[in-house]
Order: sequence, then structure tokens, then C-alpha cells
Amino acid sequence: MRLDEIRQLISDHDDRDQYWHMVQTGPYFTDAPDVDDDTFRQHSELFVFAADVDLTIQSGLEWGHLARQVKRADAIWEHVHFPDESAQVTYADVFWRGSLVDRVSIITVDGGRATLPIGDRASRNRDLGNLKPGVKVDWDYTASAFETAVARIVDGGRDFDRYFTQTGMIVRG
Repeated sequence: MRLDEIRQLISDHDDRDQYWHMVQTGPYFTDAPDVDDDTFRQHSELFVFAADVDLTIQSGLEWGHLARQVKRADAIWEHVHFPDESAQVTYADVFWRGSLVDRVSIITVDGGRATLPIGDRASRNRDLGNLKPGVKVDWDYTASAFETAVARIVDGGRDFDRYFTQTGMIVRG
């Protein structure tokens, strides 16, 4: 199976309750060694695509600069303020037949009430890095259909659409 086919399959099947089986917490045998701390890190959730168990998503692994730097939702979306400002950035890793084939950075916001894609942001009012003094940068926030689907699966659809709309993100392609 090609990567674009895997991404499309996930995008077309983002209803966790209908298409995905969640394996309860425990070792998933894909631990990541942390040589700095002489420990192992691991994901906290595993989702298996019920129609083809070769496709799995694991989420919850904290890693990378975003996980270290972002502790509040407004660090990603300056204009968004949730009742609980705490946020946690993790990876959602996509596996095909046990091999890591893709990775999406996701963020859990509002004290764990929703999980969203981080996506991308681009300035709407800055030409080649120049901004007039006193003018605040105006951002466009986007996420791909695939990134959005992965986050929706991890979230479980709790109140995903309301939180996603609050960020002002637009789904692209």
C-alpha cells in the first residue's frame, strides 16, 4: 500500500467508534529509548483499524521541541483561550504492518478535553518577512484532512468540531 493510500484510508474513516478498536493501556512494544535520561518513552494509546489490522495509530509519545516548549494552547493559537489553558503536545504515529510510516503532531487542550492537529500557520499580512511597525501579525491556521482525521480518531469525537472551530483552523486538501 502506498503512503497516499494510507492517508486517504484514515481520512475516510475518522469515526473512532465505528472504524477503530482501542487497545487498553499497556506496553505496545514500540518504546523509544531516551539516551539522555537512560529511560524509555512510549505511547499511551493504540488504535487498530478494524477492517485491516495492518493499520494502527499510536498516540501519546511526548518528544521533540514542541513538546518541550508548548505548555499552553495560546502558544499555538494566540487568539484562542480555553477555560483550562494547559496543553500537551504529543506524536500520533501511523504504522503499517508494524513499520512507522507517518507522524502527526497533535495537541491536547483545555485540560485534556480535546485533541487537535497542530497543523500549519502562515502570515496573511507580512511580505517577505517585513511587517510595518505597530502592526500585529495576522495568521491563517490550516491542517490537512489527514492530520485532522488522525486528531479526530485520537480525540474520539468528544467535542472535536467545537474545539477545532474555536482555533479558526481550515482543513486543506
